[in-house]
Amino acid sequence: MATALDAGILALAVVAVGLITGSFGGAVKGYDGWGHLTKIVLVLRDFPSVDWNYDWYSGSPFFMGGYPPLFYFMAAAIASLGITAAGAMNALMVATYLTMALSLYGLVRIATGRRMAGFAASLLLLASPALWTHLDQAGLYPRVFGMGFVSLSVMLAVLYLRRPSLLRMLALVGAVAGALSSHVILGAIALGAVFLVLLLVPDGAGRTRPWRAALLVLPLLVTSYFYLPLAFFSQPQSPVVGSYPTVSISDLFFPGADFSYSMSAVLLPATLLAVVWWLKARDREHRFSNRLIIALILISGALLVYALFPLPVRVFAVRPVEVLFFLSWFLAACAGLAVGEIRFGPLRRWETGTATAVAAIAILSIASAIPTVVAWTVNNSAHPELVTAGWEPVAPAERSFRVASPTDNLSVWLNGVYDVPQTRGYAAQLQSLYPAQQYWLDNTVWSPTASDEQRNFLLDWYAVGWLYVPATYARSTAAVVPNLLARPDLYQSLVTPAGKPSTTFSYLQRTPIASTTNATTALVVGGPDNYNLVFRDLSYGDFGSNYVVPLKGSEYLDDYSAADLAGFDEIVLYGFRFHDQARALKLLADYVRAGGGLIVEASGSASAQASGLQDPLPVSSTSAFEVDGDWAFTSISSPVTNGVNFAGFGEARYHGGPWTASAATGVKAWAQPVLWSGGRPVAVAGQYGQGHVLWTGLNLPYHIDSFHNRDESNFLGSAVAWAARSHDSEPASFSANVDGPEQTTISAVTPARGVLFKESFYPNWHAYAAGRELTIYQAGPGFIYVRLPTGLKFPTAIVLRYEKSPVDWVGIALSIATTIALLTVFVWRPFLVPPARSALSRLRLRAWMDADE
Repeated sequence: MATALDAGILALAVVAVGLITGSFGGAVKGYDGWGHLTKIVLVLRDFPSVDWNYDWYSGSPFFMGGYPPLFYFMAAAIASLGITAAGAMNALMVATYLTMALSLYGLVRIATGRRMAGFAASLLLLASPALWTHLDQAGLYPRVFGMGFVSLSVMLAVLYLRRPSLLRMLALVGAVAGALSSHVILGAIALGAVFLVLLLVPDGAGRTRPWRAALLVLPLLVTSYFYLPLAFFSQPQSPVVGSYPTVSISDLFFPGADFSYSMSAVLLPATLLAVVWWLKARDREHRFSNRLIIALILISGALLVYALFPLPVRVFAVRPVEVLFFLSWFLAACAGLAVGEIRFGPLRRWETGTATAVAAIAILSIASAIPTVVAWTVNNSAHPELVTAGWEPVAPAERSFRVASPTDNLSVWLNGVYDVPQTRGYAAQLQSLYPAQQYWLDNTVWSPTASDEQRNFLLDWYAVGWLYVPATYARSTAAVVPNLLARPDLYQSLVTPAGKPSTTFSYLQRTPIASTTNATTALVVGGPDNYNLVFRDLSYGDFGSNYVVPLKGSEYLDDYSAADLAGFDEIVLYGFRFHDQARALKLLADYVRAGGGLIVEASGSASAQASGLQDPLPVSSTSAFEVDGDWAFTSISSPVTNGVNFAGFGEARYHGGPWTASAATGVKAWAQPVLWSGGRPVAVAGQYGQGHVLWTGLNLPYHIDSFHNRDESNFLGSAVAWAARSHDSEPASFSANVDGPEQTTISAVTPARGVLFKESFYPNWHAYAAGRELTIYQAGPGFIYVRLPTGLKFPTAIVLRYEKSPVDWVGIALSIATTIALLTVFVWRPFLVPPARSALSRLRLRAWMDADE
């Protein structure tokens, strides 16, 4: 009865503080709140098809690489009962804060047996501004939610050790699994905290059993549905560590100028004093609470080190100042346990009086912390589109094109209101599959110094239908508005209901997300950086997706078969390698002889030099030379050079020094030089069999990207057009339908050679037509190209579908099997055959299997 009364009093205190600060009511809170709200809206809209999010970052995994799904699923389930998504989030936050406070009380009460010590710990926690501003200022809902499971996990670990039983073990496993399913960082904290408790703290019989820490394998198995695929998840170029400023000692107690994360002025001093006093006056015979305090001190110390000291490596997106949120709970636990274990000998009333005094000080601290929390709360309007200057809503159900914006001013809330996909989203560094390309897009389209060609190229590839320029929010992007207004043939400013222009523009040359195409395909064989250079080089001349579709190839030429290569219009060799030189050259020769095109950039390519310059390379010998400043170009009339302004090339310079190039010192009879630098042949073209070959020694892709030169890009575009296999490039007739976030059907009316799907390439995507699966390639800035087989009859339907991988299914199966086994352990345990019981005994697990008998 006393425990229920105490819980009721603490619950009233938590709710009172939450309501007074505004944490438990109103609109979504914090900078990140709308991003989390949008995910809940999308889960409600699309469930159970929630593995892929086509609304954000031109398509990205919904959860993989970001947050686990438990918070969103629970909020969506609550919202499905008829309340708003924001209301569901508030309800979960009330439950979470109650869990943190009550778990802390339970932890101290179980370990020390003292009610007032439990009250003191919980009230110290409520007095910490960091506890509230993690939600109210930052809007980190999943982290707060996960911390509820962390606190519950530590309390249940203590309860389990007091008297081990199967039910308590199951509850502990469930709580740790809840933390793992809420947030990766909180899952790691739960595992670390429970591991130390199980490792160091004796059970009720005074026995320390370190092997109990092996129980943590069970929650990992339960959450295999998320963590097994995560172990195989790869985000090239995505950061996994970060560099952040440390927290000063003063910031632990008082909010700094730029943030309100702080602990109360009394939490750390109270903890230190209580721990020091406990070290002097503790009951040395009480090994349980003594070891427990040590375990929590170790965790608190690790968090303090992360917050206060410069470290060579930090976890990405976990700033030291944010650690104070986690630290508040563990310090309050240390303080409560220490106060509860202080012994005054015969003066027992002083023990209760000390805890009462700490609780009274904590109440005063709560009163002083409330104004700080309220002052730093970030309230987002429930309808941000009404207060975002310059934004004019576009068609709410349009899924064929995207809206582009350079900042979170639009992206963070857009899909919580509109069903229009966009080029941004929430947590770009975590869930954008191709962050380098995303960075290029965001820093080019809205740059006033970028050329129209580059801007058009990117808007084409990203299937942009509208641009939003948040002029009043980001002055650096407002400067692009005159560029857009100067091109009424490309951009049309939408008109507001009041008849005034807005800073939302319609792009008039838009191309759709999904289409059939007859554009030239160019397989770039080389490393990832080589491919990215070639792709970017095409942007300076605006050689968009209707002109050529560059495909990211393997680094090794002989990874392909002759049948593979035959389907590409041309091959670009830049930084390529081979496993078997003879086989690679034969593949290449057969490909070109049959009509394929070939562009070879030899300068700086070890493989091009090591190839022996055999056919189909048009040169028989080369030599390196340096050019300093003036290229001194001369050229002949040819399809590769006609129309190219070689005088407009950037200077031949590299970091202030000369540029290194290669010259052809021997040219084969079937080819001829078309471009010279200072009298040295640097570009050689010819026809080999039925195919065209161009060799250059300029290191052209790197030079184009260094100088962002349109004339150099035009030379590359001319080379692509000349070398490509001849084919029908007429526009194809089609229609596309988005069947859901994980499937798009394209109806090809007229013959087409491929499908271009401008959503992020990911191995889980598959394409089907006429009852067969088709090969998918990575195209452009990380999108999808499907090569249609010859002989396919038109009209036909091509289905692109996102499917779970074998690893996904294995993870799901492990989670289901482990959960069923744990929930039915009471049923199957009696039927274990003696050898199985012996095996369990040898594994030293029988203690918890039989503890409740």
